[in-house]
Amino acid sequence: MDRILDWVVPGAGKRYRDFWALRQVSFSIPKGRSVGIIGANGAGKSTLLKLISGTAKPTSGEVRVQGKIAALLELGMGFHAEFTGRQNIRMNGKLLGLTDDELDERIPKIIAFSELGDFIDQPLRTYSSGMYVRLGFSVVASVDPDILIVDEALSVGDLHFQQKCIRRIREFHEQGTTLLFVSHDPGAVKLLCEEAILLDEGEAVSRGEPDDILDHYNALIAKKSVKGSGFHMTRAASPQRNAGVRHSGNFMAMIVEAGLLDEKGEKVSAIVSGQEICVYIRVFFLGETKDPTIGFMIKDRLGMEVFGTNTFMLGEKTGDFKAGETLEAFFKLQADIGAGEYSLTAAAHTLDFHIHECYDWADKIFIFTVVPSTDYRFAGIAKLHPEFSHKIKAVSESEAWNLLEDLFHDAGTSLTVGPQSQRFLCKGWYEPEAAEQGHLRWTDKDFYFFLRMDGSCLAIDMACPKPDIAKKPISADFFAKGVKFHNLVIDRPDPQVLRIPLPEHGKEMLTLFHVALSEVWTPADYSDTTDFRRIGIVVRKIWTE
Repeated sequence: MDRILDWVVPGAGKRYRDFWALRQVSFSIPKGRSVGIIGANGAGKSTLLKLISGTAKPTSGEVRVQGKIAALLELGMGFHAEFTGRQNIRMNGKLLGLTDDELDERIPKIIAFSELGDFIDQPLRTYSSGMYVRLGFSVVASVDPDILIVDEALSVGDLHFQQKCIRRIREFHEQGTTLLFVSHDPGAVKLLCEEAILLDEGEAVSRGEPDDILDHYNALIAKKSVKGSGFHMTRAASPQRNAGVRHSGNFMAMIVEAGLLDEKGEKVSAIVSGQEICVYIRVFFLGETKDPTIGFMIKDRLGMEVFGTNTFMLGEKTGDFKAGETLEAFFKLQADIGAGEYSLTAAAHTLDFHIHECYDWADKIFIFTVVPSTDYRFAGIAKLHPEFSHKIKAVSESEAWNLLEDLFHDAGTSLTVGPQSQRFLCKGWYEPEAAEQGHLRWTDKDFYFFLRMDGSCLAIDMACPKPDIAKKPISADFFAKGVKFHNLVIDRPDPQVLRIPLPEHGKEMLTLFHVALSEVWTPADYSDTTDFRRIGIVVRKIWTE
């Protein structure tokens, strides 16, 4: 509209200004690298990913991409609201370069990954934002891209699906896929990315380790929250290992020193897990300051936040200070954290967080090591002092089997032993072996499987090529839901179908079967082979009839 007014009203002056979503951004990413794109809303993150994915063109400059791209950009982008989920899968699959045959093969897997159930045949206008994400990521996850681009979309999914997506993204990266990942979740960036790029007002202001770039991002947030120009970001040489420490704030108060004290009040840089320690922070005031908040944050070697607190959270007053005065703050605590290397970040600011008015935020000002204690009996980074107790409680059989019915709702009345049936084969099975007609699997002495009983007989297509089976037969006991219902003797080496009478049962009732053999044998004991497995029988198929 402003451009039209400029055209029809000559001499009225320019009513608009040019806005550059990105400007003077230049970088390259090697194949197989995982890079996080960080920045505030409006920094240019989504625009950058659109340029890389080819959905937008740069005003000037060029974008060079080598390889096939799969992108999950803005919520709903590339979908048609009136089409069903299934129709959108096919449409998006075509856009990603999949053929009809490839789509026919992959659509069942895409639907299964999405967990959308019957909604897959409903129009997308009936979907929630989380369902959009499920569909979009499931399509992207079905291809084998050279470059995977994910823009914020996972933030609207539920926790279960987020974790599922993160596992899939990590699998992509392990296979050599290049990853570009945009998120406001620091934990996800640190977990998935080897490095990060910080965008601010359309420019790339820094690039490096995710933890360092996120610290820089936090400083930028604080800077934008402060009115005026009295905010600084700089680095100084730390007395600990000469590592660069970023200080940011208006510097009306300065973090001069921070570290740890042991029980005797002596400075230490290595402590024992569970040891009582004291975090000390020394602050020098350059101007008059009323009741400053002093706090700290402990991070692990990956930059994940372990524990932090401050005087505001603790309800403690620090007092008023004049220029030239110094405050020494002490936080006594028990270091119930796991062994490893940690960093300490210290801060002086107003109220509860540094974005109000930050005097000084000193990132990773102190590095320390935690070593295991003699009673080190826990895993992870936090020792939560568990107290164990137990009691025997009767759970109704119907309650347990209702859960199993839910978990194995797709179990059938017949079972092959190939990879596709792995989830129905429980304890006591070796890996499948390809044969002319399907797959074979060897069993151990005891083996278990889930199957629905539908008929009067359990049939097992099997063989036991033990050379002396006729002289030393093997006995087999059969159990259903823990109750023995039959016994037979195997005394032939050739393939055969065992038919075992079933106990009375409900129609198509899910059952856990257990077969207990009297002994196992080792092929190496009978021939010149390197097969030292302890095996029982070999099975091709199981069914009820």
